[in-house]
Amino acid sequence: MLLVFVLLIGVTSAANVICTDYGKDIGGGGAFDGYYVRPVPTNCRFQHRGNWSPQFRIKEGQPQCRGGWRKWKNKCYFEAGGRNWQDGERFCNQHQAHIWQPNDREEYQWVEQNVMRHNTWYYLGTVCNSRGQTTNPADFFTASGEDMRQIQQKLNARMHPGHHINNHSHPCMMSHRNNNTWRWMYHHQHCHEGRHIVCEAPMG
Repeated sequence: MLLVFVLLIGVTSAANVICTDYGKDIGGGGAFDGYYVRPVPTNCRFQHRGNWSPQFRIKEGQPQCRGGWRKWKNKCYFEAGGRNWQDGERFCNQHQAHIWQPNDREEYQWVEQNVMRHNTWYYLGTVCNSRGQTTNPADFFTASGEDMRQIQQKLNARMHPGHHINNHSHPCMMSHRNNNTWRWMYHHQHCHEGRHIVCEAPMG
């Protein structure tokens, strides 16, 4: 009887064990707080950039911010000049980073004054949406897989009237530095236009 009882415990315990080789950067935020909890879907395609889809995932965090990068809390930020969205994201990816998406107004204003260098348009990390076409930022995705449903509660941003985000022709949006109108109201884009970007790299 004792042997049978021990075997049953072993079977029950094994049934509750899940083995995975996904790695620390996959799902549930991984090793980076808030990253990849809501990944960009594969049907997010940039019509004006050869139907490219942003699917890169950071493998390791930065032990410290490199020269030229600025630290705020547990992230490193870098002004990377003017590029289209795809080239900007690829540049950030080379540095284990994504195009920056502010998580709240405090972060936006810190980056605006300490990282951005030009009073012009900047792409944000928001891309595509969960409803095909929408004006609600809570429906958007981010290159970093952060959850815009939670971010929007703190950011309280909105799209310019008549502007929307979809999954092919207008999958990107931008804001304007030091502009009270466009700081929290966003302008949609085709993504192939050259705009300034900021890269965000998690520390870890």
